Amino acid sequence: MRLPRELNNCTRSDEPLAWHTSFRIGGPVEYFVEPRNLEELRLAIGFAQSTGRPYLLIGSGTNVLGSDRGLAGLVIRLSHPAFAEIVCESSDDSPDLVVRCGAGVATQRLVLLAAQRGLAGAASLAGLPGTVGGAIAMNAQNICRFVTGITTLHADGSLHTLEAGDFDWSYRYTDLQGGLVLEATLRFAPADAEETACAIRTAYGRRRATQELTLPSAGCAFKNPQTGEGSGALIDRAGLKGERVGDAQVSLRHANFIVNLGRASSCDVLQLMERMQRRVADEFGVTLEPEVRILGEKWQ
Repeated sequence: MRLPRELNNCTRSDEPLAWHTSFRIGGPVEYFVEPRNLEELRLAIGFAQSTGRPYLLIGSGTNVLGSDRGLAGLVIRLSHPAFAEIVCESSDDSPDLVVRCGAGVATQRLVLLAAQRGLAGAASLAGLPGTVGGAIAMNAQNICRFVTGITTLHADGSLHTLEAGDFDWSYRYTDLQGGLVLEATLRFAPADAEETACAIRTAYGRRRATQELTLPSAGCAFKNPQTGEGSGALIDRAGLKGERVGDAQVSLRHANFIVNLGRASSCDVLQLMERMQRRVADEFGVTLEPEVRILGEKWQ
């Protein structure tokens, strides 16, 4: 079955995934789709469903490791402005500011808004890469504590609205009940704009001082264990900082970051992750669980 002609202008074949991920790793995608509206998004998912092809949604590709061999099926990215609208609302009966965000809104647009308007707690999102949709899907920086509603798209093309009490979230997890995030509504208590901007600057400075931001990476490689020390501390204590497989290296700045020194392959990264996992398990009895999304490769 051929790709529907309505998708020709928003789809590219054999597009390297490396062009669309912060890791700069990943081979050709069978169909890379950037829909321009909801109908094209529905059509792309319908095509995948009817032909038995897998499909997945990525935001800015900041938490993704793609196979060097490439991916069959569709990779869909909500990069069009139609999915990146942001609207601020207020009401007479509450001092809170309500922000409606498309899934494609960059999280740092929220942070900029916080600096301008004074949004309590939003400084915790400073420096968080990616989009609002991706952040909500994995509850990055506990963003779901601000979320009061989510609009999701399901495989059958239907739209569902989840209110705060309708979905569960925890560390690095949000139960979207099988849907894809299209839009979210967040509520922030008011705060002094100058104090908020100062807190944001401090948060940015802390990230620059402690995290690897100058080389391609996918952020934290592993989730933190539920108890005890964080993954970065365990990996550091295991003596793995600077450990290298090919051009994949454990960051010298933050041990839970793997960086691409130039030509790292997905195989390099996976071998290094497995080495980190084995060493931490052997020395501390802790099994590290990947945080990065591993696409097209088998995780051992």
